[in-house]
Amino acid sequence: MLRLLYFITLFLASLCWMSAKMEQKAYIWQRVWDARVKASVLENTKNIDGLTVLFAEFHPADGLDYFQADIDYNALKLRALPAVLALRLNLAPEYNVSRSFNSGFKIWVSKAIETARENGVDPVALEIDFDCPTSQLDAYSEELRDLRKYLGGVPLSITTLPTWMQRPDAFRQLVEATDHFVLQAHSIKRPETFDDAVALCEREQSLKWTKQAASFGVPFHVALPTYAYRLAFDSEGKLVEVSGENASLMQNPDWRYRVIRSGPKLMAALVQSIEAHAYPNCEGIIWYRLPIGKERYNWDNLTWHAVMDGTIDDPDWQTFAVPQEDGAVEIQIELKTPTASKPPMEVRLTWAEGTALAWDGQRNYQVLTNTDHGLTWKWSSETLMPELSTQTRWTIGWVRFDRKAKLQITTFQSDD
Repeated sequence: MLRLLYFITLFLASLCWMSAKMEQKAYIWQRVWDARVKASVLENTKNIDGLTVLFAEFHPADGLDYFQADIDYNALKLRALPAVLALRLNLAPEYNVSRSFNSGFKIWVSKAIETARENGVDPVALEIDFDCPTSQLDAYSEELRDLRKYLGGVPLSITTLPTWMQRPDAFRQLVEATDHFVLQAHSIKRPETFDDAVALCEREQSLKWTKQAASFGVPFHVALPTYAYRLAFDSEGKLVEVSGENASLMQNPDWRYRVIRSGPKLMAALVQSIEAHAYPNCEGIIWYRLPIGKERYNWDNLTWHAVMDGTIDDPDWQTFAVPQEDGAVEIQIELKTPTASKPPMEVRLTWAEGTALAWDGQRNYQVLTNTDHGLTWKWSSETLMPELSTQTRWTIGWVRFDRKAKLQITTFQSDD
């Protein structure tokens, strides 16, 4: 009987382990809470466990310049999710950590908490986002300890860079001055040339960082990206611009561009790996940042939720040959999977009988005539491929035949 109870206990414990899910939270980093931000907070946060909201950004110089976000506290109250307030502090001139914190910034810690409470939101923590030079982590630790008197008992969190762990003693001292930290596992290493390998987040490196962060004995979340960067290189191949959602729609004709994205399949696999390893002190994932609809350089909401759920499928582009009144046939593609995807690199059309009399490409597709009974619509390499949301339907070109032809259409996806 005891043996039976033992195995029942083991079985129930395994069920609890399998059903346990890490927390998944999200940042709201917009300064302006427009209608899209408010709608996303109310409609697209039902499967997450909390939000970290930018309260203000500070620029210490001769004085302290700042920009306070116009947070919609009513939206936060309606969602009733645990909310962390974030204060972004930039470095003072000459990389002076003490000057950064003692520029009038510290009193804003109290002001942020008071403002939120006056608007009906009781923050569960306050987070400092400060890119401290690795050589000055000791000074940062001292400032955090002094900051406690402004918190009024509210827990303290900070964002941390993986490179800081190269000084393990200083890093331990730093995070032990907090109640919680966020490990930022996303960044871009500056490429030297256009063809250099660049990634926003690498799976194996992120797992190593997470394992290392777990060894310091302080609760933490791993921050993963939803966003993308556009890189611009001049005619000599040198990096001249890094931009995100604020990137201009216009492109310099003398520059070459690359977009570095956070791949949904890669991120879903990384989340599953972190969860499977069950690193001690790792409480979950926080996504930078909350998608707010159709953005050029961020996931849409369906993609984000698919990543969090681990339900990422290969892109399914359905094709259509649509006859027109003038006798032409339009070639159309439509994305059927919920995850956003780049359009196909090539769309090939073949037929057995008849002759194509005329054709053309649209949406940056050029037409190649490489067989007697075939045409290929190929994406122009000079134009960056966008990420398209589910149900997006494009007409990529047309063709006209001398007779009715039975058509076969095949798509070929890019490897990246």
